[in-house]
Amino acid sequence: MKKSQAIGFILCAIILIGMNFVPESVGLSRAGISTLGILIAIIIALVLEVLPLGVSCLLGISLMVFFRTVPNLASALSGYTTSILYLVLVTFGLSVAITKVPLSKRLMIFLIKLFGKKTNNILLSIMFCAAVLSSIMSNTATTAVLISVVLNFLDIYTDSEEKKRSGRAFMIGLPIASMIGGAMTPAGCPMNVIGMEFLNNAGITITFVQWMAVGIPIAMVALFLAWWLTAKVFRPAELTEQQIDEYIESLNIPKQFSGKEIYVLVVILSLFTLWILSSWFPVLNITTVGIIGFSFLFIPGFEVMTWKEYTENVSWTSFFLIGTMMSLGNALAANGASDWLVSLFFSKDLKLALPVLIAMICLVVFVLLIPIPIGPVLVTMLGAPFISLAETWGFSPAFLILPLVICASCCFILPLDTVPLLTYSTGYYKMTDMPKISVILQLFITILIAVWLPIILPILGFH
Repeated sequence: MKKSQAIGFILCAIILIGMNFVPESVGLSRAGISTLGILIAIIIALVLEVLPLGVSCLLGISLMVFFRTVPNLASALSGYTTSILYLVLVTFGLSVAITKVPLSKRLMIFLIKLFGKKTNNILLSIMFCAAVLSSIMSNTATTAVLISVVLNFLDIYTDSEEKKRSGRAFMIGLPIASMIGGAMTPAGCPMNVIGMEFLNNAGITITFVQWMAVGIPIAMVALFLAWWLTAKVFRPAELTEQQIDEYIESLNIPKQFSGKEIYVLVVILSLFTLWILSSWFPVLNITTVGIIGFSFLFIPGFEVMTWKEYTENVSWTSFFLIGTMMSLGNALAANGASDWLVSLFFSKDLKLALPVLIAMICLVVFVLLIPIPIGPVLVTMLGAPFISLAETWGFSPAFLILPLVICASCCFILPLDTVPLLTYSTGYYKMTDMPKISVILQLFITILIAVWLPIILPILGFH
């Protein structure tokens, strides 16, 4: 057992035992205290890798039943019955399909030709490519797809110091761009669909196109700032145009589209078109359409991948993480812990201008992402209380749910979320490197959301 695992095991044991001695006078019921204790213990277990991540998640389900924070096992598994998990599985299928054909490489080369062949411009090309792909795929899948492309590019460098410095910029910029791009459409991030479900439960519908009207401007402005900060702070080493041309040549992308590549492109474009049309035709449910489109990747004679290839490339850790955290979030809401937590930051009698309130929401979410670096937890914990707060304050819950979801998906102040962990594991940067740009970026995103939402949401019919 590693030292960190031993420490994590001891901390988890102390929390699970100690929570039984916390008095209810703190303002929480016994079930609420236990649920919060289980959540903290599971987060410690995940961060310190006390057990394999999937095992820790499944253990969390059993702990909810054992400590009676839920009435039965079915309630403990409530997070696994949501449509969000199946949309996540669909997006991993799309990522596998894209890696089977050179579509992502074609997109990147197109962007290199568009933006130019200087190293900073190639960094922009990769980040832009990540943001675009992440608008229809999960952030984790997008980052996993492009890591191999970035690693291949870094092999151009012959000087080890230049390679390390440039790798730091590219490996930090890639996950940040993926998470920012996930805000563009509801399909870009599971948390977007969680937010939509909260709004639906409150009787409010936000369509695919309405989400795009909110998310795309925020994502595009934030993306270019993220690129500028990354290039400015980490300064990737310059390469010659000949080296770039040789790199593009080494990708061995055929000039003509193959039949399989055209088929994958048609499936993806059809999915995106139907998702847009769902704004006017509710029968075109995002998850339902995604599953139907996903099935077209396996039709005999047109199959893009085998079922084995698909299952081997799915991040089952993400599947169990989202399922368990949503179950814990549901229990926190049912046991009053979510309302209690929100009351620590916000008073129902708070009277401030709407942009200031939105900025406060963003800052609170970013602060909570430090001890709880798992976006789905925050969204499921805070969604219901935020809807209640919005109704008390007298405006649409969309003004609070959208900032919550967008900020929770931008979990990059430290590389603790599953998305930045993918590039952190390559060894190109340290834990303390990412905050050099992420803190400034999150403050800017806070201002951007606080300014944009009071403008666009009334135009879209939310007041």
